[in-house]
This record gives sequence, structure tokens and C-alpha cells, in this order.
Amino acid sequence: MKDLYTEEEVRGFLRLCLDPGYGPKRAPLQLTRVMPEQLRDKVEVYAPHLAELRQAAELLEEQGRTARETYADGLAAFIRGAKDED
Repeated sequence: MKDLYTEEEVRGFLRLCLDPGYGPKRAPLQLTRVMPEQLRDKVEVYAPHLAELRQAAELLEEQGRTARETYADGLAAFIRGAKDED
């Protein structure tokens, strides 16, 4: 990744990440999933509110994974014929 020293350079690089001019374009949601930490840190220097949004999203994703695992455990217990465990 090239050196990014200004807010406009960071924005320009992100635009290039979304549309490199060849091949498929990427949506911002896709970019959030593949953005390297080094680039994310540069973005958050210029847009600190995005750090808060990212942290909230990561927390909710983790809670969602935990809830899905709990549901899967309950489903597995049901399949085995286990009684309700409250």
C-alpha cells in the first residue's frame, strides 16, 4: 500500500479500492471486510467517528455469533431429544 499522508490521499485510495477501473467494483460493505488494519487506522485518523461505528459493529457481530451458537446448541439438544434446559 502506498504512503497516504493526507485526508484526500486516503479518500482517493479508498475510491480506487472501490473501483479500480477494471474488473469488478466493490461495495463499501465489502471494503469493510477486506480493508487492511493499516488503511483502517489511516481512515480513522481523519474520521474518528468511524472507529466508534466499527467497534460497535464488531461487538454486534460477536454477539450475533454467540447467539447463533447458543441457538445451534439448543437445536442440537432438541434433535437429540433432550428436555428443555432453562
